[in-house]
Amino acid sequence: MAAAIEFRNVSKVYKRFFSEERIEALTDVSFEVAPGEVCGFLGPNGAGKTTSIGILMGFHFQNEGEVSVLGYQPGDVRAKEQIGFLPENFAFYRYLTGPKLLALHLVLTGRRVSDPEALIGGLLRKVKLYGYESLPISKYSRGMVQRLGIAQALLGDPQLLIFDEPTSGLDPAGRKEVMELLQSLKEAGKTVFLSSHILPEVEQICDRVVIIDRGKLVRAGRLDEMLETGGRVEIVVDALGDDAERGAIEMGATVERGAHGIRVLVEEARKRETVEYLWGAGCDVQRVNPLKGSLEEVFLNLVDHRGGAE
Repeated sequence: MAAAIEFRNVSKVYKRFFSEERIEALTDVSFEVAPGEVCGFLGPNGAGKTTSIGILMGFHFQNEGEVSVLGYQPGDVRAKEQIGFLPENFAFYRYLTGPKLLALHLVLTGRRVSDPEALIGGLLRKVKLYGYESLPISKYSRGMVQRLGIAQALLGDPQLLIFDEPTSGLDPAGRKEVMELLQSLKEAGKTVFLSSHILPEVEQICDRVVIIDRGKLVRAGRLDEMLETGGRVEIVVDALGDDAERGAIEMGATVERGAHGIRVLVEEARKRETVEYLWGAGCDVQRVNPLKGSLEEVFLNLVDHRGGAE
C-alpha cells in the first residue's frame, strides 16, 4: 500500500532578498506515514516543522527531493480534496457565526451533501460548540475558535488530517475532548499528521513519531519501538527489607522507592528468578510490567535546543 505521506531526501533553503545569506530550513529529510496511522511530528521551535507542513500542503516548494501526498504531488487538487488542514495560526471572519462560517467552508471543499445543516450541526456537536449558533466568532474564546478550526478541517470528510498544534488555547478538559476526537478519527481509519509540543498527548494517541531538529531528521519510527528500553521489566512490591534489597541488587536489579510504591527494575531474562527471590523474601509482588521510556525522555535526548529556521 502506498504511503499517505512520503518525504524523500527533501531539502529547503531560504535566501534573503538583496543578500547572499542562505538559511537551510530542511536538509535531506526522509520519512513515511502509512494510511490509517496517527503520526506525531515533533521538534523544538525553529526545527523546520512549519516549513515541512507548508511543503506538504503545497504552500512552499522544496529545493531538492520528492514529496508525495496521498499518491499526488503537494498542491494537487486531487490531494487537497482529501485533506483537512488546521494551521497553528489562523483567523476566521469575526462577524460570522460558526454555522455560517462552516457553510462557507463547506462550499469551498466542493463536497456535496443532501443536508448541509445536519452536517454542520453534527460537527458543532462533535467539537462541543452546539448551542452557540447565534454567537459571532468575535465573541468566541480562544479555545472555542480552536474547536471551530477543527470542525472546518473535518467538513470535507477527508482521508488525511494535518493538525498543527490542535490543542493550542484549550484548557485540560478541552484538550481531553480533542484527544478523544482524534481517537475516534483513528478508529475510523483516518490518517492524522499531528504537530504538537504537548508530548504526553502525542504519546497517548500516536502510532508513529517523526522528530526533526535544526532542519534534519533525528529519529522516525513506530512509537512502541521508540519507547523500548532494551527488554527490562519493573516489578512492583509492597515492601522491601534491607536484606531483600541487597540481594536483589546483587542479582543485577535496580531499586527505586517513590510515592507510588517500590519498583525493582531488572532485565527481562532475569524476571522469573527475581520474582521468585522476592516472593521467597516475603515480598508481595503486586505487578510485573514491561519497562518503557517516555516520549519526553526520548525527545530531550535527541534534540538540540539551540534552534534553527522554522
